[in-house]
Amino acid sequence: MNVLVTGGAGLIGMAVRDALAARGHKVTAIDVTDYGRDDKGLILLGLDRRAPLEALIDDNRADAIVHAGAISGPMLAKGQPLALVGANIDCTALLLDIARVKGLRRFVFCSSISVYGNVGKATISEERPLHPTSVYGATKVACEQLIEGFAAEFGLSGVSLRIARVYGPYRRAHCHLGAIVRNAKIGHETDIACSPDFLFHYVYVDDVADAIAAALEADTIPGFAYNVGGGAALTMPNIVAIAERTIPRARIRMVAGEDDVPDVQTAFDLSRARADLGWAPTRDIAQGLTAYAAAIDAGRAA
Repeated sequence: MNVLVTGGAGLIGMAVRDALAARGHKVTAIDVTDYGRDDKGLILLGLDRRAPLEALIDDNRADAIVHAGAISGPMLAKGQPLALVGANIDCTALLLDIARVKGLRRFVFCSSISVYGNVGKATISEERPLHPTSVYGATKVACEQLIEGFAAEFGLSGVSLRIARVYGPYRRAHCHLGAIVRNAKIGHETDIACSPDFLFHYVYVDDVADAIAAALEADTIPGFAYNVGGGAALTMPNIVAIAERTIPRARIRMVAGEDDVPDVQTAFDLSRARADLGWAPTRDIAQGLTAYAAAIDAGRAA
């Protein structure tokens, strides 16, 4: 398969490029920046430029799109709702229309568990009503609805992956796990503001890349949306205990505070992805942190 990957210089995009190439797919990766990495495998191109995007798809005979390019979290572009709408909704709509016109085989969209909002004590399946608590989350809901609409009206095969908190070596936005790993390497303590009872749903980026590959390669996609997470809900005291056992020199101090994304989400049902896509997470927090540290040591990190 020939795959166009948007956001190819980002956390998920970098992992997806490697995962798809390892499976024998041809990857064309685009982003608006390479973050100074002199990335020879990346094409610098904005997602609002229809003619160059169409030419790129034609030149590379792309038959699928992985859309990982966007403003990537509710903690980003705060107070800039129109920027979020433009980057997330408008660009997704343009890519969907290009996929429609070009007759592409599959469109895989990186959505977010932010679509569910503040659920409370419940196990969250894909049938859960969507009530986002941020404009970011609302843009993801809108994009999911666009994908479903394009499928119904034009027959486009599209799917949304509702991804939990992703961590890994190319993450640039703030991440508690990234701070722990990086601070440990320079002998610094990591302060984390949190409530000790708040549950975190982390997933290592390579598991996300595997889910994306599974969604691309599936012959059929029975559902329009799938939860993609790490499989375990952990409090910060749980995470700290694992990190201190796993990461040499990790020193962590928890202080009272609230997380940047305080939605209460107790548990996620991942059974639909397992049944329909043959995917399940394979890396727990300890394995993810170990891989994260090794990637930094090897120079494969932001």
